[in-house]
Amino acid sequence: MARARTFVVPYVLSLVVVIAVLVMWIIYAVSSGSRLKELAQRVGASGPTWHWVIFGVGCGLLGLLIVFITHQLARSLAEYRYARKQEEFVSSITHEMKSPLAAIRLHAQTLEQDLTAAERTESVGYILRESDRLGRLIDNVLESSRLVAKTQALELAPVDLAAFLTRFFGEIRPRIVGQGVELDVELATTGTVEATEDALERVLTNLIDNALRYSAKGGRIRCRASDLGGWVRIQVEDEGEGIPKSELGRIFERFYQIGRESGGSPGTGLGLFIVSQLVGQMNGSVRAASHDDRPGAVFVVELPIIGVAT
Repeated sequence: MARARTFVVPYVLSLVVVIAVLVMWIIYAVSSGSRLKELAQRVGASGPTWHWVIFGVGCGLLGLLIVFITHQLARSLAEYRYARKQEEFVSSITHEMKSPLAAIRLHAQTLEQDLTAAERTESVGYILRESDRLGRLIDNVLESSRLVAKTQALELAPVDLAAFLTRFFGEIRPRIVGQGVELDVELATTGTVEATEDALERVLTNLIDNALRYSAKGGRIRCRASDLGGWVRIQVEDEGEGIPKSELGRIFERFYQIGRESGGSPGTGLGLFIVSQLVGQMNGSVRAASHDDRPGAVFVVELPIIGVAT
């Protein structure tokens, strides 16, 4: 808050000083012109009109300066907010990286002890899971930077969505179940979309990781895919605490973290940004909603089917 005042106060003071000076100038010009006009009328001459020109010029300058200073203030505040988001991102990603690293180190040290075969297998499995988690985190950081820099566009190609989704959910199910969460999948699509399997996998992985973050043990994640006209609709639904309506319009912003203001579960603020950018590059759309009658949130991705009029 103190840093925000550092940006606001100088601009407000500058605006006040400029307005005061210009108002005094206009008042002086108008009053001087009025006195000259009265003097001219007394001697029978026509009064001067230049003071109205000065008045008009002064009003114009006043308006331009107010607009300029207000624009600079808004720009500085936007830069401050973005810098603050970056600071929060660095703090969050540091925390996110330390957690799997600490777990990997702990179980690596455990492997140095005299363990049974079952205990050794469990430790190795834990190390592999945390390594995968760390790898996904690093991939998100790199992917986010690539999307912002727009250094490489997706090379879209036809993808049989039913075959891709069957394979994807088969591969990701053990990780979800291993965290004590059920995965309910219903595939009712025969559509082919123009996309890349890597982008689709990244989109769905980020949506499911987001759902896992807000799912308690024993919870359920529901994934649906269905054809709707010329579109394929993919839904990922969780049973978590949901998304406040005030945040629904911002959750796809870069660095924005759901529940940050209310002390919610921390994150990097990159996953949903990546989802929105990749879906956009695949000519689709993504939106989020919270249920009014029950806990949880649902994310809906829609992609156009190749060869079907939309």
